[in-house]
Amino acid sequence: MKIRTIIRLLTVATLLLFVIPSCVKEGPPGMDGIDGTDGQDGLDGEDGADGTAFCMDCHSTTVVEPIETALASSLHVTGSSWARGTSGSCSRCHSNEGFITFIETAAADTTTSANHLSCDACHTHGDMPTFQDEDGNPVFIRTTDPVTLIIDPTMTIDYENASNLCANCHQPRTGAPTPDDDGNFTITSSHYGPHHGPQGTLLMGIGLYKFDGSATVPGVGAATHATAGCTVCHMYEGAHTFAEPYLAACNQCHSSATDFDINGKQTEIEELMTTLAGILVTNGVLGEDGHVITGTYPVNVARGFYNYIAVEEDKSMGAHNPAYVIAILENTIEALQ
Repeated sequence: MKIRTIIRLLTVATLLLFVIPSCVKEGPPGMDGIDGTDGQDGLDGEDGADGTAFCMDCHSTTVVEPIETALASSLHVTGSSWARGTSGSCSRCHSNEGFITFIETAAADTTTSANHLSCDACHTHGDMPTFQDEDGNPVFIRTTDPVTLIIDPTMTIDYENASNLCANCHQPRTGAPTPDDDGNFTITSSHYGPHHGPQGTLLMGIGLYKFDGSATVPGVGAATHATAGCTVCHMYEGAHTFAEPYLAACNQCHSSATDFDINGKQTEIEELMTTLAGILVTNGVLGEDGHVITGTYPVNVARGFYNYIAVEEDKSMGAHNPAYVIAILENTIEALQ
């Protein structure tokens, strides 16, 4: 009897668990209330800059025309070297498109062209300007990354400014001679040397062969000019002719200078170059016309010619790095006399 009673009670309880909740239901939703009154409008924000205003900082006729005129007279546009742009190995520096391809991808341009440099070789657009010019205009440079040297891929140079862009091309292609088993070196090319633009490395105090000698060769980056790089002197006040520096730029540090032979350093270097040239002519590696004579020479004679032609091709008569050039030439002359 008790068991039946318990079973009945459990059955009733179970039914209540299901029946009672099913009887409790929400009614249908009521009607939406009336919308409240709109709040007051906020203050208008400031007008943004015109869409073209930023572009015109660089692309206005006032800015562009003087630059294009100056660039047109530069060797970055004129001259015959651009014909080398059709060669894959030369296009990185002798072709506008080849240069851009190399800077952007570190690869040689396979669609070689003989086009001279234009604005977009050095300039591009980015999220932020690389720096501002003297007038506060934004300047976008394609790269300011440190530059890996062709003659020594384990070494980089870094001017920490737009001069790094220049150094990608203004560096040697060929290093100083190394001897064969007989202590000689064979010059096979009538254009032998570091190449025609060793300025970037010479300015930093790199690349020339260091003979042992009485002169102390300054360390890498020791030159005062290295802290300025290329642009301070060759792009003074935004100039785009590039080739010859502006005396006004020199006067920022050398206030009394009236020419580039500051403190007589160019005269001193020219005299050393004349002495070294005579030694090289005597050794048969340099012709009276100033060109190399191909052949096999003792390695130190070839190294002497390398130093001579590197200073010659630098085109500054040592002004880029006087202390370095003077020490190198003095030790070279000592080694060959």
